[in-house]
Amino acid sequence: MAGRRLASDSVLRIANYQRLVLSRFISNLGNGMAPIALAFGVLSIPGTDATSLSIVLAAQAIPVVIVLPIGGVIADRVGRARVIYTADAALGIVVMTIAVLFLTGTATVPLLAILGALAGCLEALWWPAYTGMVPDTVEDAYLQPANAYLSVASNSGLIIGSALGGLLVALIGPGLAVAFDAMTFLVSAALVFTIRHLSRPHDSGESMLGDLGHGWRVFISYRWVVVVVAAYSLIVMAMRGAEEVLGPVLAVQEYGGAAGWALVLAAQSAGLLAGAVVATRIRVRRPMVFGMLITLSIPVQLVFLGLALPLWCVMAGAFALGLSMEIFMVIWFTAMQTNIPRDALSRVSSYDAMGSLMLGPLGLALAGPLAAAIGLQASFFIAAAVAFVAVMASLAAPSIWRLRADQPTG
Repeated sequence: MAGRRLASDSVLRIANYQRLVLSRFISNLGNGMAPIALAFGVLSIPGTDATSLSIVLAAQAIPVVIVLPIGGVIADRVGRARVIYTADAALGIVVMTIAVLFLTGTATVPLLAILGALAGCLEALWWPAYTGMVPDTVEDAYLQPANAYLSVASNSGLIIGSALGGLLVALIGPGLAVAFDAMTFLVSAALVFTIRHLSRPHDSGESMLGDLGHGWRVFISYRWVVVVVAAYSLIVMAMRGAEEVLGPVLAVQEYGGAAGWALVLAAQSAGLLAGAVVATRIRVRRPMVFGMLITLSIPVQLVFLGLALPLWCVMAGAFALGLSMEIFMVIWFTAMQTNIPRDALSRVSSYDAMGSLMLGPLGLALAGPLAAAIGLQASFFIAAAVAFVAVMASLAAPSIWRLRADQPTG
């Protein structure tokens, strides 16, 4: 056990890995503020409601799904670090434009939707590159602790950012919170720029369409990957609508608005941090079975919200959700990085993200109208039922039970 602990901790001494960790901490300071600032910024525009928020969030989510496969090909072709710092820098400019609109009182739902769509395209380029960046930075033996400690830094940033975001929105409005988010993107881009030499392009000799096709064939050849991605497409649909649209509306009605919802998000971020710490040590024989079982924390939390339980109960549910989700994500990334061929990792990760997120825009688009038609409580309960069925269906798949941490596939 002592030997394992030493190996896990020693990854923190790698200088290039330290820069990657710092970049995620700084970027997530802003990302922690963004959901609160954007949600309550949209809701503060005269004449807006839950449907308006659905439109803005769906406009950002749809391009992510469409562009992700192309992002995976580009990351493998030109180098992951280059894609990350370029996308971060461009995101900083887009987000600063949104901040200026809020600060000058000129923000409108159509303008925010257009800028959100552009941000979604950039996020789709960033995500598959980031997933493949950790194996470029550390040796394979350190992948799980590297993923876990990176999550510790990321979630620490989210916790602080969520707390600051709630305060800034409550005290001085959403504009400055969004501006801070923009600055963190720029700082993160500068840090990743300093380690750009670690990511080398992988020239397959194929056309872009050929690379897309090869990535797809690798993706579907891993049945456990397909099963989990299919389950999460439904889970994400339920969660995005519930957490990003219904949640802020519920907070206005029951929990004192932005300040109360900030406490819920901060509790979830604290759970994410705790989960990342636990994930540095946890060892499970059947990672996907364990991961899907702990995903049941999602429908539980959605039921809590549907019942509009006291704020402390909702915060406890949010903490448990964050804890379980972060453990799952570390296990998931490690399984992907261990089993998927390195030269196709970003492309496979892009199909993973595309599949997992593809129904998210639908959840965002439906949440506002659904709440208007049947009420918040029934909407939360429907989301909980969808997430529960998705988890249980995945656990019926033999490939989920066959995957073992000590026996990589492929």
